[in-house]
Formats: sequence, structure tokens, C-alpha cells
Amino acid sequence: MKSMLVLALVLTISIQWVFADDTAAAVPDEDFQRTVILLQKKVGYGDFVFLRGGINHDQREECTGDAETSACAIPIRANIVGNNNTEYNAWSTNDTKLDWYGAESDQPGTDAGVAADGTPMVWTTNDVNYTATVSSDGYGYTPLNAFGEDYLMADLDIDCSKTEEGWFELKGKFKSEWESDISQDETCQGNADLGAPGYTSGNHFAKCGYLNAFVFNSNACHIDSVPE
Repeated sequence: MKSMLVLALVLTISIQWVFADDTAAAVPDEDFQRTVILLQKKVGYGDFVFLRGGINHDQREECTGDAETSACAIPIRANIVGNNNTEYNAWSTNDTKLDWYGAESDQPGTDAGVAADGTPMVWTTNDVNYTATVSSDGYGYTPLNAFGEDYLMADLDIDCSKTEEGWFELKGKFKSEWESDISQDETCQGNADLGAPGYTSGNHFAKCGYLNAFVFNSNACHIDSVPE
């Protein structure tokens, strides 16, 4: 009888471990998905726009002013790599979070000593005859831009598990000029029928895993599936 009780206890513990392992496997810690952000703003040659974003501090607790510790910062990986844009390449080095706080602690500046001010964006056009391309030169033509000239782009892998049901917020920053608060259109144009975020703020809302297009200081939004 005693041996049967011991065997039953061992079986119970084994079953609990199996279910615990299955549960852990079903809830991944990370969910990186390719996400494209396009922000239309006309800028001069040599000017740059940086992206700030994540989750609003009013929406989530345990948010700090440091990207490394803030629950409002979202992990990212840059997809625009191996090109000739030295400024972008420098600024994107060690840029591991989409956040509201500017340069991360080990995010370097350029050779000219210009500090990063967030996640760098590159200038793009939809003109297939433009001499430079994003893939080779780090700016210029890209098939991801179906909208026109003067769209600044961030092509990132974003950890969707750290968003709010797939939604996150963003603002562009040009020199010392932040975008003003906006009231994003309730329904975005595009081929992705995603509804609206579960809360509101004065920022653009983008969907993780999609191509998101906005206009600087505008309520308009366009969300498509990321082209293959």
C-alpha cells in the first residue's frame, strides 16, 4: 500500500511538471516581428529625424526614464544594416529599445560627434529611378515606400509581446522639434483591418508586425501587411 502511494505521488509530480513545461512553452518570452514605420516630413539634405516611442507612462506602471529599466520601452532590432549611410550606422549601433528617452547609455554618436536622439530613421522615396537605394546606400528608393517622397523610415524587428495587444505609440523628433499631440483617426487606411487601440493618447499608434505610415503632426494613418 505504501509503495502504491509513493508511485501515485511520483506520477502526480511528473504530470504537474509536464503541464508546467507545456504552459511555459505556450507563452514565449519574446515575439519579434518585422515592423515598418514610415513618417512623412520634408527635411533638408543632411537632416535627420529620430523616432521616439513605446508605451505611454499613463498606460503602464513601472516606467522609468531609462530605456534599460523602463516597462514602457520596447525591445527592437534594426533591419537596415550593411549600407553606406555612416550616420545611420553609427546611431543604430546598440539601439536596442524603442523608447521616449533619447540615446541609450551605450548608443554612440557619429564621427562628427553628433549624438543619437532616439531610434534613427532614413529618408526614402517611392521613385524607382532614384539613384540611391536603402539597401545599398542607407537612404533613397525602397519598395516598402508606396506613398511618395520624403518618408522617413524605420525598418525594425519589434518584440510584440511587450506592446499593448499589438499596439505601440510613437512620435517623430526633428532636431529639437517634437511632433505635436494628435488625435489619430479611429480607422486607419490600408489593407489591415485591425480596429483601434484599446486606449487613447496624443501619439501615433502603430501595429506591431505591420507596415505603418503616418504624416508628421497629422491624425492620418495607414496600416498594411509588410510586403514579402
